[in-house]
Amino acid sequence: GMLVLAFSGLATALFHRMRLVALLILSVAGLLVALAFARFSAPDLALTQLSVEVVTMVLLMLALYFLPSRTPAESSSLRGLRDVALAGGVGMLVALLAYAVLTRPYESIAGFFVENSVSGGGGYNVVNVILVDFRGFDTLGEISVLAIAGVGIYAMLAGFALHKPTCDPQGRNWAHAKHPLILETLSRVLLPLALLISVFIFLRGHNLPGGGFIAGLVTAIALVLQYIASGSQWVEQRLPLNYAAMAGAGVLIAGLTGLGSWLFGYPFLTSAFGHFELPLIGEIELATAMLFDLGVYLTVVGAALLILSYLGKLSLMPEPVAQEEAL
Repeated sequence: GMLVLAFSGLATALFHRMRLVALLILSVAGLLVALAFARFSAPDLALTQLSVEVVTMVLLMLALYFLPSRTPAESSSLRGLRDVALAGGVGMLVALLAYAVLTRPYESIAGFFVENSVSGGGGYNVVNVILVDFRGFDTLGEISVLAIAGVGIYAMLAGFALHKPTCDPQGRNWAHAKHPLILETLSRVLLPLALLISVFIFLRGHNLPGGGFIAGLVTAIALVLQYIASGSQWVEQRLPLNYAAMAGAGVLIAGLTGLGSWLFGYPFLTSAFGHFELPLIGEIELATAMLFDLGVYLTVVGAALLILSYLGKLSLMPEPVAQEEAL
């Protein structure tokens, strides 16, 4: 697996001029990283890596639509040798630093989180309890940065008029059909199923692999597929959602969840939980961390779709043609 990962990185560098080929090879590397996480008993990280990989590939594919299929060649062989030397030197330095850190004896605090996950956070999924409870302030900062990044990219793209190319980079005209019929039909059938899976991943996240971040990415992927299959106009007519407001609401909900603990004399972001018996269902757990995770979910969905939907929008104007000056 590691050999394939190394080969993927090398192939990406060798075929970097062919942008689509390099992107496909790079996606293989991301998939292998997700498999490595699963191999080392980190299912949460594997699900996150896989979801992020899909969103990243969609983002890069949207960007490739407006770029040439090949990057320009280097200006000189001397410049290429310089880049190889710099890349090799930095790579060796990072490898040595990683080896030094991994082989250095240290005291781990992992045992504390494992021992106190249930008693202190009310959940059996240690990773999720760390994110929404023990280190919830870090997560609050991260989703705030994500929301700011989404709004910032929206502000840059909102005023742009991206002209739709009339042909591909090889000069071949695009097909007359706006969207593939099979993809359009299947995406609409799969949307309810994808949203149901997203809800399932969200609800189980406190005790099993999942949580708000992964569920948000799954929802974003499902909705982005609708944009790709049916177009932004079709989606926005049926789902008139304000993604900027959604991202802001997510940060607000997460922050208010933390402030709520102050009313009871506890530190910021202290979570409360309890177990209750329901007829015909059995024991269930309710935790304020679920509200915090809901904020994470809304922020991820809002920020991701805010970026992807606006990057994928095309102007209805054709490619501008130079006008001849009147005699």
